[in-house]
Amino acid sequence: MQYTNEFALGWGAMAEHLGFKTRRNGTYSHYDIPDIWDNGWITQVTPVEGLHIASAWFTAKEQIEYTMHTKEPCLWVFCIDNGSLTFTRQGVPSRQLSPFTQLIISNGKPLRLNIAAGEPVCFTSLLIFDSWIESFLRANSITYPIRVSDARQWLPQHVDTPIVMLVMEQLRWGVRGNRLPPPAYLWKTGELLCLFAHELSQEHLKKPRRLYVTWENEQKLHRIRELIDNDPLNTPNTEMLCQLAEMGESKLRIAFKGLYGKPLYAYIREAVMKRAMQLLAYDELSIKNIATLCGYENPAKFTAAFKTVHDITPSEFRKGFGL
Repeated sequence: MQYTNEFALGWGAMAEHLGFKTRRNGTYSHYDIPDIWDNGWITQVTPVEGLHIASAWFTAKEQIEYTMHTKEPCLWVFCIDNGSLTFTRQGVPSRQLSPFTQLIISNGKPLRLNIAAGEPVCFTSLLIFDSWIESFLRANSITYPIRVSDARQWLPQHVDTPIVMLVMEQLRWGVRGNRLPPPAYLWKTGELLCLFAHELSQEHLKKPRRLYVTWENEQKLHRIRELIDNDPLNTPNTEMLCQLAEMGESKLRIAFKGLYGKPLYAYIREAVMKRAMQLLAYDELSIKNIATLCGYENPAKFTAAFKTVHDITPSEFRKGFGL
């Protein structure tokens, strides 16, 4: 199989393969969607070789398959707003990306991306090659475990956190309007990787589990978590969650906290507030509208909950992005 040129082009490699029209302006690229797609785009900033930050919104009229095959190990970080993206590689179960922040590690073997037809897709992504990470560490005289080899220890709870969501939203805002100077993308990417490593380093500070969780119950809890992540604004009530987990309420609460390190209802609130942050990027929605969508009749209570999770109010968040 021939190698593809994601190292130099990022999403541009797929754009060339699929016949996208490309417009470039310095480090900024805009890929126009062809006729087999529907009203959408992919924009990308490549501040240096080996680092690509992109934002996308489109609907594929037909199923899209693209195989990425690079020589060099890399990380692909996605923050999913909506849509179905599935990655597969030989010898590994396929992985469908759910909403919020996800990490894909590429070790140089072919990696196939599948985009479902007829479903709106919206995401922000970073494609980070190991050589760029090395140069970033070397240029700043930093020693920190953020290389691709270190990333194999990062778990979903290290990657998908409220502060990571804030950084991803800052990057999305920058890419969509070409608003940030190129060096800012380097530091924001470094910040993101350091946040992942920091979350891992804090594991030893967490309290030991109150309850041993069996493998069978782990699978049930994974399904509960996936259900919450996929649609946090429509999470089933306690009774339904207990039925789905086949556990009583007390056991569900204890097992969930034991596995994921935080109470079930704190996790649900955090998921709702991460979705709220994504909704705040759409200036056609008022904060009151978003509060209602998130289940808060009182906007003041919504603001308090948002600040508890993100350490910033919704209005402060919007002012920071000029919305």
